[in-house]
Amino acid sequence: MKTMKLFLTVFLLLVFTQSYSQRKIALHSNGSTTLFGGETPYVDAYNAAQNGDTIYLPGGQFTAPHISKHVVVFGVGHNPDSTTVQGETIINGFNFNAGSAKSHFEGLKITSGITWSSIADSIVIKRCNITGNISFSSYASKAIQITENVIAGSISGASVINTDIANNIIKRNGNNVISSIKNNAWIHNNIIVGRGYVLSYVAYFVLFGITDCLIENNIILNEGTSPANIMSTTSNNTFRNNLFNGNPSDLINIWENNYFDIASSSIFNNYIGMNFDYAEDYHLVDPATYIGTTSNEVGVYGGYTPFKEGAVPSNPHLRFKSISTQTNASGELNVNISVGAQDN
Repeated sequence: MKTMKLFLTVFLLLVFTQSYSQRKIALHSNGSTTLFGGETPYVDAYNAAQNGDTIYLPGGQFTAPHISKHVVVFGVGHNPDSTTVQGETIINGFNFNAGSAKSHFEGLKITSGITWSSIADSIVIKRCNITGNISFSSYASKAIQITENVIAGSISGASVINTDIANNIIKRNGNNVISSIKNNAWIHNNIIVGRGYVLSYVAYFVLFGITDCLIENNIILNEGTSPANIMSTTSNNTFRNNLFNGNPSDLINIWENNYFDIASSSIFNNYIGMNFDYAEDYHLVDPATYIGTTSNEVGVYGGYTPFKEGAVPSNPHLRFKSISTQTNASGELNVNISVGAQDN
């Protein structure tokens, strides 16, 4: 109950300050809340934060600090259906440095991708729209969770250990989509769409250079002109209960109960193609036919963390606000605000 009261207090502060002045960012630290404005409010709030603090971002576009602390950051979301009141929370790029372990980021639109400049463990990136690549570089980070995101770039990095890539919509129109992931990564219940092709001496694949991983319950589609280019240099993995629009099975991976040669056009209720569109509907036409290892459907609406409609972040969400521009004859200000609590 105390946590809910805190969330509601922070939301009301953000609503009123957005309505009557510039954007404000709320920093919750040691039981108190501080608001930051000015030209770089997110950077200022981050600089004032201590390890374990929470930062609440309203709609708007913000410059991102280099992350070297354990912080929790909530935006208001990225889906147009659920951000009509405040707008998207847009962050210009993310870079993780030493000291950022256990940080959590949710409800953001992240441009320019996400990079690592040092080892960064136990990072959670959830319900974000990432318009660039996620690159772990050569840093041996571990226990990274990438879940329920929309990703328009690639995910790559050979040194990361025990990565959990779950229930994401990952579409990349060119180059490899997921590459160089090794060391016991768990890649499950994603929709992974790429354009495998061969051009002169250059070849691109949907999956490339993945080794020693468990890959299950995904929908993996190659929309390129070379159907065979679904995957390459991918070995010693276990593929279980994945749905493919081709047939990549081989003798250097383990294959169990996969669905092969399913036409892309027959899988989803509304599938536009290579590029992500919020108008698409990724529910399966026949979910009872394509069952995953968790006894529910393959793809983003199955598994242990089904994709949340509207990608609404897990903190209370502002649904409606109406604030009068002036007080009445009694000096009262008419305010009508609706906030919806989230179960997860």
